[in-house]
Amino acid sequence: MDINKFKDIFISEVEDNLQKINENLLLGEKLLKQKQAGDQVDEKKYREVFDSLMRSAHTLKSSSATMGYTKMAFLTHVLEDVFDNVRNGISKISVDTFEVIFESVDMLSESLRNIKDNNIESDLESYSLRIKELFGTKTDEMVKVKKVQDIKKDESIKKETDIPVYKIKSNETENISHVKVPIKRLDSLMDLSEELLAEKMRLNSILDSKIENSSFLNKEDILSSLKPAVEHLNLLISNLQYSVMQSRLVPAGQIFARFPRMIRDLANKSNKEIDLIITGEDIEMDRSIIDKLAEPLGHLLRNAVDHGIQEKGIIRLEAKHSKDHASIIIEDNGFGIRWKELVNAALKREIINAEKSNEYLSSIEMNPQSIWQPILEKDLLYNPRLSTNDSVTETSGRGVGTSVIKEFVDQIGGDIEVVSPVNNNGGTRFTLNLPLTLAIIKVLLVKINNSTFAIPFSSIIRSVYIDNSDIKSVAETDMAVIDGNDIPLISLKKILSISVENSNTQDKKRLAVLIEKGNETAGLIIDKLIGEEEIIVRPLPSVLKGAKGFSGSTILGDGDTILILDATSFL
Repeated sequence: MDINKFKDIFISEVEDNLQKINENLLLGEKLLKQKQAGDQVDEKKYREVFDSLMRSAHTLKSSSATMGYTKMAFLTHVLEDVFDNVRNGISKISVDTFEVIFESVDMLSESLRNIKDNNIESDLESYSLRIKELFGTKTDEMVKVKKVQDIKKDESIKKETDIPVYKIKSNETENISHVKVPIKRLDSLMDLSEELLAEKMRLNSILDSKIENSSFLNKEDILSSLKPAVEHLNLLISNLQYSVMQSRLVPAGQIFARFPRMIRDLANKSNKEIDLIITGEDIEMDRSIIDKLAEPLGHLLRNAVDHGIQEKGIIRLEAKHSKDHASIIIEDNGFGIRWKELVNAALKREIINAEKSNEYLSSIEMNPQSIWQPILEKDLLYNPRLSTNDSVTETSGRGVGTSVIKEFVDQIGGDIEVVSPVNNNGGTRFTLNLPLTLAIIKVLLVKINNSTFAIPFSSIIRSVYIDNSDIKSVAETDMAVIDGNDIPLISLKKILSISVENSNTQDKKRLAVLIEKGNETAGLIIDKLIGEEEIIVRPLPSVLKGAKGFSGSTILGDGDTILILDATSFL
């Protein structure tokens, strides 16, 4: 029997169980540290941790052996015996030996990536023997391996002090290839498919009967016969669209689960005590968003460890729904962003000159934070060359972290809110406001001359007519007075280099779509509103990839392809 056809199932199962092992190892290590500190620990809970670890290792052993990956099977067999001995009091475990087990789990993950990419497992024999030696287990060999006494001669085995910090590697941020869909959602899709098939048969039946009976062949009669079926078809298609979108949803916890281990290793490496508190793991987001979320979150959390927490503190990672979008919040209780240091670092790295530096520092001293912080965020905080670290470390110092976050948020049409300090004691809070889906969005269709464009509703406030008398020119920028506020106007004709045709200079009013991004508001000047539509987002044509101002394309009902404007990029 060809077992390769079960490879995808095997990979999904191993990923799940490795994640469970990491989670339980973190909990077990935490409980052990509490015991060593003299705190009261629930011994039943401590034993249950190793019960769960043994079950996961046993499952991995069985599935690996079935697939013929004998080295993975033997290492998980050794781990299974270790966990069994610890829970039964036969073997003792320490913080140092936890470190070795973590390293072995990392190697299992590395082996799984090798199986995915090259269909071959990694060499894990030395790690199996090292754990056998440390714990004295008598695990029977499932494959031919090196002798235990030769282990010290093997240069490939790392010392405990050489164990690397766990990172979110590029391989771990690859697109999600499998999505677990609840049976209820699949049943709903099946029911809708059956109804669509029935409606198709109904439409064909109506048309066939009209064609056969020529006396009824008149436009009004055909239209009145088809109208109920078409209305029902529209409803079914809307429901199908909703169900398909629901089936693409992935819980935020699928990404969040990667970070406790990363924070634990970073904290150990920097000699800090850090608790990571995660909430909102069940909040669901589109797979296309989740695919891209791991890297920017990793950068924010590393920054919180390296720049935020000094010796001991808490980092909170939370997901929640807010109206028509999802918010991801990362908050730490450290000192907060040292804005003056940010300005001085920018001057030192020649990102700004002395005059600009003095202007920023003066503004920090004299003005409310709501005035200067947005300016420093835009000009400095997300600059890829800027870091307040004097040297490059394993976690930060190159300055690219915040720029990666900004680029990610801009690409998907979201925004970032930064609060620092959070309170009188300091702290920093980053809030990423992200769309729930990138696949199907609601847009406003507009005309600019004879060209049609789509503007996503996520960035729109409203549309307004502006009297020419309410428009003034300030520093070569048109400003309009709207509701008592000065709003900059943006000419899409100029930005998109659209030639002006049939322009009526006698018009006393201009039509604008007001958009917002964070605290910034602007008006996009257009010629005509067409209406609202829900569209399927398609990738940009290759000739436009990387072009500023566009986020995708779509095909309208009449077959025309139009571009979707990245409206907030004009701010």
